[in-house]
Amino acid sequence: MTAALEAYAALAGLRVPDAVVLDPEGARVACVLPRPDGRPVAHVLDLSGAESGNRGPVPVPVPVAGTGTEWHALTRWLPDGRLLLAAGDGPDLDHVEVRSPGDPVPAWRVRVGGEIEDLVPGGDGTVLVRFADPGSERDGSHLGLRVRDETDPFVRTPGDRRRRLAWARVGDGELRPVPLRGLTVWDADWRDGVVLAVTSADETPAGYYRPALDLVDPESGEPRTLLRTSWQLSRPRLAPGGRTAVVVEGLSIVSGRIIRVDLVTGEATPLAAVDDVTDLGWLDEDTLWFTGWSGTGTHGGTLTADGRLLTRWTSWGTLGGRDGQPSLSVDRTGALAVAVWETAECPPEVAVAQVAKGDWRQVTDLNAALAPLAVHQEEISWTGQDGLAVQGLLLRRSPISPVVTVDPAVSPNLSPSTGPAGPTGGGGTEAGPSPLVVIVHGGPTWLWSTAFAPAESGGLAAALAHAGAAVLLPNPRGSSGRGQEYARRVIGRFGEDDLGDVLAGVDHLVAAGVADPDRMAVMGLSYGGYLSAWAVTRTGRFRAAVVMSGVSDWLSFATASNLGGGFDLLYHRGADPATPQGREFLAARSPVCHAAGVTTPTLILHGAEDRTTPVGQAEQLYRAWSAAGVRTQLVVYPREGHELTEKAHRGDAAERVVAWLTGNGVL
Repeated sequence: MTAALEAYAALAGLRVPDAVVLDPEGARVACVLPRPDGRPVAHVLDLSGAESGNRGPVPVPVPVAGTGTEWHALTRWLPDGRLLLAAGDGPDLDHVEVRSPGDPVPAWRVRVGGEIEDLVPGGDGTVLVRFADPGSERDGSHLGLRVRDETDPFVRTPGDRRRRLAWARVGDGELRPVPLRGLTVWDADWRDGVVLAVTSADETPAGYYRPALDLVDPESGEPRTLLRTSWQLSRPRLAPGGRTAVVVEGLSIVSGRIIRVDLVTGEATPLAAVDDVTDLGWLDEDTLWFTGWSGTGTHGGTLTADGRLLTRWTSWGTLGGRDGQPSLSVDRTGALAVAVWETAECPPEVAVAQVAKGDWRQVTDLNAALAPLAVHQEEISWTGQDGLAVQGLLLRRSPISPVVTVDPAVSPNLSPSTGPAGPTGGGGTEAGPSPLVVIVHGGPTWLWSTAFAPAESGGLAAALAHAGAAVLLPNPRGSSGRGQEYARRVIGRFGEDDLGDVLAGVDHLVAAGVADPDRMAVMGLSYGGYLSAWAVTRTGRFRAAVVMSGVSDWLSFATASNLGGGFDLLYHRGADPATPQGREFLAARSPVCHAAGVTTPTLILHGAEDRTTPVGQAEQLYRAWSAAGVRTQLVVYPREGHELTEKAHRGDAAERVVAWLTGNGVL
């Protein structure tokens, strides 16, 4: 227990750069880092200084006057080399400003009537601003909270709390709204005075599951719909020249295929050369760069506008970025890229690479002192339900001999320089089987990728490995990284084959002598919380379970969650709670309806302000479990949303999880 909490406390000190962008000339990197008081503030790194050994970013000066509470986020570069920022006088990011590194005051500032979510600089001195109205809903990837609104009472009317667009010319104090009547905007691009936007009529995050791709006139707001889809859309990108656009089409937290749209004819064409793309951009009007997930690692490269692959690299590591997905910032020439890069052995740092090669090289050492806390990771594979090959990561405290061999046909994209067991595979042994903790990821269309300290589920994976547990991070069907067919295998089969894949991974580790079958636990956050609660209704093999921000009742989720009527209809293949058949389908997959057979002690952790899986889901689970005589405890954290952010709350949750696993004989 002590080892786990000491490791957790140390790893909580990781300083992970955010909003990392490369200037047009490829000479400087801007990012956001927290100061000692917790305020995120913009920093700039001179890459020539990094080459000469000065590897720490230099802060951009903040105003010498004022309250000293200014926050920065969403760093961007203007074409002239000045820094563009979303900023606020506190956590609310409500104004746009331009700074020249070294200048203590902004050169330009304009205030926005809401929470800024994105800034898109134009090539003509303009900026497109995407912002959320006060009181509008965020999804689980953005903490599942409402944008702050201090009106009392809070009043909500359909259609009045949207995500909107406005644009401004740098130097001009006027912010010009784009009058998109009746639509909310989830993502947008801006080039030559034209807007390309992902929109929906429903202003809640449920609307993101019924999107359109629209070409918009910024003056009239009139949309021309280019694409409608039953999947999700992200990263719309307008090509130079104004004839073509691309967008990523995938599932939920979008990792998917590229769709090219001819803006003249309206023809939409899938580009089949690559899948699991999470970010992309134009190098010129005929060439694209891309990046995304590949197995438990990442990939990227270049391709032509008609979909012919030019270069492709793969790496066993994780690129951080927007929404937790791999993303890049590329210089004007298209040669150099910057991102946050981490591996099993190297903590996250700002890194640079050639766009076409992916030869990532870290240029900061913010977290070098934490490198000794790395745990051994290896990619493993096993046979899941119906013979499907399934992958995952196995974390252990010390290097061990691999227990399985990865079939190259299952994971063809691993870098040969690291091998399937990762960069530290090989030496050492651990005596006898270990306690096993299975941590199920959220989504379900998400994944575990190799990282220094995997962050989901409270960042406990590495800490539990330090406590001597074998930690299984499975990627069952429904996960990203294996293409759209693999991701879509979970649709309509929630809690069936995907749970079977997870349990088959447990069986594999028990048979291999890695896991002690009498000392096993299951835990997870969001969909991982649901699958953990669901698992203990199907089997009594786990000695403990931890459910974080999970779903316990799909019937109440349909009307209580801000995703209800979007996420659930997609993944439940249209099961409608308004019909007897729909209610029967949803109840059959809801843990609260199957409490009678549960024997596994279950700890339930939830944020009081979570709008994605509302706290009522935790209360329902607690009441169902306690009424059935199951040993359980419910912990609700005030002010928190879908994930815990306050340091004291995260530490408290870590202590409770470790104590729960210890007290129930797992650790």
